Amino acid sequence: MDKVKLLVLILILAAAVSSIGWASSHTELASIRGEVLALQEDYAQLSADYVQALSRISQLEAMLGVKVEVLMDAEYYEKALDLVERCNSSIYVVMYVLKYDPGDPEDPANDLVRALIEAAERGVVVKVVLENGVDTNIEAYSYLQEQGVEVHWDPEGVTTHAKLMVVDSYIVLVGSHNWTESALWYNHEVSALIESEELASQLIEYIESL
Repeated sequence: MDKVKLLVLILILAAAVSSIGWASSHTELASIRGEVLALQEDYAQLSADYVQALSRISQLEAMLGVKVEVLMDAEYYEKALDLVERCNSSIYVVMYVLKYDPGDPEDPANDLVRALIEAAERGVVVKVVLENGVDTNIEAYSYLQEQGVEVHWDPEGVTTHAKLMVVDSYIVLVGSHNWTESALWYNHEVSALIESEELASQLIEYIESL
């Protein structure tokens, strides 16, 4: 094979390889674009659902005469801590899991526990009910009791799975958040803050019955 024919063959092979690489890249790019478009559509749908949910909440507020605020994920922690720190008269807490971990200074659940103790020290009525069947609660139960906070186990024979707080007889915080580091910082959780004296009264009566 002379040099001219060899050069032509090399050029043909190079062009073929280049064409294959371009086609592969084009296919991959098209796939990525498809995924991006799908994500954009999902985001648009979620945004629409969120706006619709807010609209429904506003309608319920107007209809029922109460204020409702949705707290998603870590939003709950800051709101709960602020409520406990600013409360004036009473705090009722029912919690399925309350993990007090003195060995972890970064644990947000510790902040809530200490805030309850400080509230009791300044004269606020603080009552806590914990699920008796969860060993994680033992540390928190013992510490709260040692610090003079009124704390009880729930009745035996039934699981208390509620995650509930009532502040100053009109603010209700209820939803999926346990008082653990994972629930307060890492998990996807949803709770609601409701301002309603009637609802708070019913829930306090329920808590007192436990």
